[in-house]
Amino acid sequence: MAQNGTHALITGSSRGIGRGIALKLAEGGVRVAVHYYQNEAAALDTLAQVRKRGSDGFVVQADVLQPDQITRMFRTVRDRFGKLDIFVSNARPEAPAFFSPPMDITLAQWDTAFDSQAKAFLVGVREAIPLMGTGGRILAITYAEGAVRAASSRGSAWDPPRRRWSRSFGTSRWRSPSAESPSMRSVLAGPRTAS
Repeated sequence: MAQNGTHALITGSSRGIGRGIALKLAEGGVRVAVHYYQNEAAALDTLAQVRKRGSDGFVVQADVLQPDQITRMFRTVRDRFGKLDIFVSNARPEAPAFFSPPMDITLAQWDTAFDSQAKAFLVGVREAIPLMGTGGRILAITYAEGAVRAASSRGSAWDPPRRRWSRSFGTSRWRSPSAESPSMRSVLAGPRTAS
């Protein structure tokens, strides 16, 4: 399905799941802002692959642990695209930086997990909504090692806050309550565990 005239920002799209999402969207004609934190070469390679698929975009650097950098990233998206139709919040540090069992996690890891996932998502949503017209889409890719099987039957930990945020952003100062308000979804990603 061609999505010409559609613009997306995928955080963490220089590699991994984010890169896969960027390339799939590019196949449909979506213009993609390829976000990276440190690996500019990987981001430029992703952008080259986007262009090979007949679409276009640009690369944008930001540390999603820093709200001011998230704001700057969205300002760049606004300046380059003029609007945003799809926002995928996918960036996170490598798992050892934020993931440990509850009794082993350090406060620094806890802060990194919260800042890179929940806070980055909230700041991103607040920045994305004003750029979106009717029918915008917001997707959060979350991570919990070994929890994919359990999440598939009960939903991810993001589901309750996502539902509350969907309702509140759907009736926010930017939108009147309607089916045309941006929709939000969460996806729990991580390695599969043995059955």
